[in-house]
Amino acid sequence: MARIVFFYKKEDHKNQRINQMKKNTLLFQSILCSILLPASLLIACTGGDKKANTAASITDTVATIPAENTTVAADTSKLAFDINSIPVTTKDMGTFPYLNAPENYKYNDITKSDLKTVHFAVNGKLIPVEGKTFSTNIYKLNENGSESTFNATIVQRAYDKAVKDLGGVKLPGTPVPQAEVNRVGPKVLDEEGNHAYSIIGPDDYTLSHLNTYVIRTAKSEVWIELSFYQNGAYIHILEKPKS
Repeated sequence: MARIVFFYKKEDHKNQRINQMKKNTLLFQSILCSILLPASLLIACTGGDKKANTAASITDTVATIPAENTTVAADTSKLAFDINSIPVTTKDMGTFPYLNAPENYKYNDITKSDLKTVHFAVNGKLIPVEGKTFSTNIYKLNENGSESTFNATIVQRAYDKAVKDLGGVKLPGTPVPQAEVNRVGPKVLDEEGNHAYSIIGPDDYTLSHLNTYVIRTAKSEVWIELSFYQNGAYIHILEKPKS
């Protein structure tokens, strides 16, 4: 009988040791979690901040990349056009107005002035330039002298090439908004004449089909506006003496 009691006490002691070990294990796990949990939270937070900072860095980097250099200053709202960014041509310009009508096309209703102000489209703004002018409309004739179908693409390409051959440049084109026409004043633009958007009317086509070219010589600036409407075009050629 004593042996049975002794066996029971031994098993009881063993169970107590096991329970104590379980308690110690749970305590250790609790302590370990209390140490690791804040660290994991810190890592998670730090990782999140790092990701946000990386995104901000990318945004900042993109924002600070300088814009591609063009002949038109970014802030054209203040008419900040840098004529000095255009190289001086060394080509033989010939005589004013320097540009003939494209092959199979004719100038009609030519007007000239020794001194006149004309507004030219530069990156969505209308910039006033003063000088002597040559203005006309452009149309196409058949062999029998009757008016033929006008091709805006052919005409534009012809002037693109002619200006380039003279050492000039075509300025970046941006449609002129109606608000800009209103700012300058329709009456002012009508008096200048030979703007498709003022003669035909300011619509989506005429306001978006404006081409401005500049040829810079040692003695002057030559400004050209080629403006289209659905069945024709107008051209302004202005020469401003070097100041």
